[in-house]
Amino acid sequence: MALGREDRSEEFLEHARRAYGDLRNPYYGFFADAQENNPWKSLLRGFGDFLDVEEWTDRTDDVSFSYVLSPHRRSRSGWLLWLSAVGPYAFLAYGNDPDTPLARGDVVTDFGEDRPAEEKRIIELLRDAGLTLLSAEEIEMTVDFHSPDGRFPVSAFVMLFSESDVPWWHEG
Repeated sequence: MALGREDRSEEFLEHARRAYGDLRNPYYGFFADAQENNPWKSLLRGFGDFLDVEEWTDRTDDVSFSYVLSPHRRSRSGWLLWLSAVGPYAFLAYGNDPDTPLARGDVVTDFGEDRPAEEKRIIELLRDAGLTLLSAEEIEMTVDFHSPDGRFPVSAFVMLFSESDVPWWHEG
């Protein structure tokens, strides 16, 4: 059963309080610890069985691990993946280049019959790891959180993944 908007927002805030402490004066040191002990190492090894995995985490602005996932057969497009260090959340979108602007329609939350087999395996591995794939609507939600640059409130994307904000809200 899918959570309602208010329930999902409160769930995000609950995980954020555990990670950051005070949401009006957040402590970002937790991400340094997560970087030393990347909780997603085994998941990444699983992706490596059928994908090329390239990390592009911004260790100064992010609170997530970011990757480009490309099929070994480079004849088709790949995916951009963010794995939150704040809570059990993933954000997946079609794309090969983190510097290319994303559109809201690039977000992947489920697989369809006409999609590549690799996409189904990505989603299955994420779910098996206990991660929730977030939708465009969920990462756009406004939450009561102070970002490092003083914005309040902010999108859930800022709190869970990166201070750079929702990918389609700014240009490359």
